[in-house]
Amino acid sequence: MRVQPLTICEKAVILEALKAGKRFDYRSLEEFREVKLVVGAEVGTAICTIGSTKVMTAISAQIAEPSSMRPHKGLISIDVDMSPMANYANEHDRLGSKGMELIRLLELIIRDSRCIDVESLCIRAGKEIWKVRVDVRILDDDGSLLDCACLSAITALQHFRRPNVTLEPHHTLIYSEYEKAPVPLNIYHMPICTTIGLLDKGQMVVIDPTDKEAACLDGSIVVACNKRREVCALHQSTNLVLSTKQIERCVKLAMSRAEALTAVVSDVIKQDQRERSAFKRPDGFAITAPSLILTTGTAASIQITAPLTSTEQESPQKALYQPSVIINENPLSVGSVTQEDVDNDASISEQVDIIQSSVGKVEVTEKQSSISNRKREEKEVDDLLDGLDDDEEEEDVQTLALGTENTVQDVHMQEEDEDETPNLLLAKKKKESSSLQLITFFYDFVICLFVSLFCDFHRFQKLTSLFKTLLK
Repeated sequence: MRVQPLTICEKAVILEALKAGKRFDYRSLEEFREVKLVVGAEVGTAICTIGSTKVMTAISAQIAEPSSMRPHKGLISIDVDMSPMANYANEHDRLGSKGMELIRLLELIIRDSRCIDVESLCIRAGKEIWKVRVDVRILDDDGSLLDCACLSAITALQHFRRPNVTLEPHHTLIYSEYEKAPVPLNIYHMPICTTIGLLDKGQMVVIDPTDKEAACLDGSIVVACNKRREVCALHQSTNLVLSTKQIERCVKLAMSRAEALTAVVSDVIKQDQRERSAFKRPDGFAITAPSLILTTGTAASIQITAPLTSTEQESPQKALYQPSVIINENPLSVGSVTQEDVDNDASISEQVDIIQSSVGKVEVTEKQSSISNRKREEKEVDDLLDGLDDDEEEEDVQTLALGTENTVQDVHMQEEDEDETPNLLLAKKKKESSSLQLITFFYDFVICLFVSLFCDFHRFQKLTSLFKTLLK
């Protein structure tokens, strides 16, 4: 995406302010922005912030084969990610000219300045070496991007620890951090970058320009120094012709800047080491978040109470018409007949058929309100006793099918008078006369009891009491 240029009015205002020695962030021309440096809980991670510019760096290492030209030296690779989150002009997975320039300058400052002992990264000459990868992620871009990226990378390299190894005759043992303490990298010096803007053909110097100020300047010069006052790299972005005094002035400003930032990096690394040696896990990047966010989860929960509302009780008549709620009901099964209901109906009909076949010759009479209970019981006993003698006579009985209203079978049976009194002595003599008659009596009695269960349970109890009196 194309970078949106500044308007003519905005550029004129910025240039007029710079020539007057004023800046929109209330800094002087030779004043640096505030630097914030934080190392992560994991070794080899760091975040650097210069003003609104923010860069994160992560270091990783793996075993690889060395090159044939340098069989006893390790490798250092640098990767830069220009995220669109940092600047809307960046494209995903595309560095562009600005990203390629940033990679080349980081390689020049970190790798070509020989700040790291690459020979100590060799495990077996010509076979195994450590390949250290420096991943730089641009989180926010607001000027002095190289300064922030270089400081973040140097801090992450100081914070990084590679695994400890042991050489065996035919293989290499790699230990975890719990088995053996990791080994830090051998870093000779820490190069610190400083970007200096040039105005009026180098006559005016603007220290640490912002993104909008850099667009209004004539050019810039980048100086990388260490605390030993050694110049590690020097890069000029434009074709301005600078005199020796102008370059010396820029180098002096960069050296003072390098001494101050080197002390900051050392203090941050030492504090992290003290916390880890005391078996205390560092806070890491959590300190960069606002305190309100960190304490939100630990704050006491607030009980939310709903406002009181007056509810009127429903009338009972209104509640009667409320439909019932059926939970987890299958809508396809409404009004359908299940297989269990069919099986139950079949078993009931089969039992009814068995009962009808067994009580085909038994009389079931309706109750008559005119006959007293005593006379009705005596009549039933007489019918049972007379049935023993008149087995060959036909009887008329109208049996009712259980569970239906239709008449099933009609059987002829001889009726006797209602006013005839029972003869208990005759019943005893007939019972003792023949064992065959006794067996027939019990058989008929059992059938009568079975039918009485389906007709009238109260009548069954009365018949049982009468039978007991007959036996006595």
